[in-house]
Amino acid sequence: MGELELYSEHCIRDDKALVAEIRKMVIETRFSKLSGWSEGGEALYARDIDRHTFLRHDRTIKFIVPWVNQYFPLADKRIVEIGCGTGSSTAAFAKFADSVTAYEIQKSSIDGAKRRLAAHGLSNKAEFNLVRPEHLWSSIRSDHASKKADILLLFALLEHQTLEERLETLRSAQEIVRPGGIIVICETPNRLVYFDNHTSQMPFFHMLPLDLQLMVAPQSPRRDFRDSLERAARKGLKREDLLLALSRWGQGVSFHEFDLTFDDVDARILSGGTHPNLMKLRRPEPQEEILRAYMESAGIRRHPAFSRYFLDLIIRV
Repeated sequence: MGELELYSEHCIRDDKALVAEIRKMVIETRFSKLSGWSEGGEALYARDIDRHTFLRHDRTIKFIVPWVNQYFPLADKRIVEIGCGTGSSTAAFAKFADSVTAYEIQKSSIDGAKRRLAAHGLSNKAEFNLVRPEHLWSSIRSDHASKKADILLLFALLEHQTLEERLETLRSAQEIVRPGGIIVICETPNRLVYFDNHTSQMPFFHMLPLDLQLMVAPQSPRRDFRDSLERAARKGLKREDLLLALSRWGQGVSFHEFDLTFDDVDARILSGGTHPNLMKLRRPEPQEEILRAYMESAGIRRHPAFSRYFLDLIIRV
């Protein structure tokens, strides 16, 4: 517990002025555009607002950062982060690393991330790059052709990519990280568990083909997800555009993508979601026990991290 208490000094939950400033940013750049905002949206999205304001940052500080630092000390390290969002994980890692170079496809998220880092007094520790999805990896390869990253951070990213984008990310990640560096994957939902607690908040949803997901989505109890797809359909979007919009909300990932992109990925995993820090952050669920039991009975011998409901991995390059 001593290590966790040390890192907890950097949490912001009790800093009322800082939380208020970041909360204002989060609402302006993310939530004010969501369905239902004009009809009591602040109450409707209260939990999500807290998550984006301080919960994700503080959980990263308390559990993720010390976990990574145990296996790969962060001091003086150069981090490349893909899909930084409004900068919760960026700010958390920037407090301990030499620098973070972040890439994002949404301008509003980049604007929010810059404001967050400024509020933390960390503007000099992070650089933000707005890129189009189709130019993402060409930009990153160009930027880091000679200056390789020590760490590549993929925090809640892979699930928001198409399959083709995801495979390219996992392959290309190994090109821009120096030999001996690491790829850190956090908070990516596992498609092999039963409940989709990431996107639809429904059982089995993430196991369905995208076409069937689109038909079932109106049954989701998650209002912003359901309403977003309904609005897209009313606009008359083409089927492929609707399926892409559904993909961007988040799809499950499993060990299969890693097998297609890494040479013996299990042997490269330094640590995963069964580490004590991660077990405290993500309490074990019965569906994980069922998955582990089946994998064992079927003779599927994989790193235990691949049986958790979120995939959290430190992979050596």
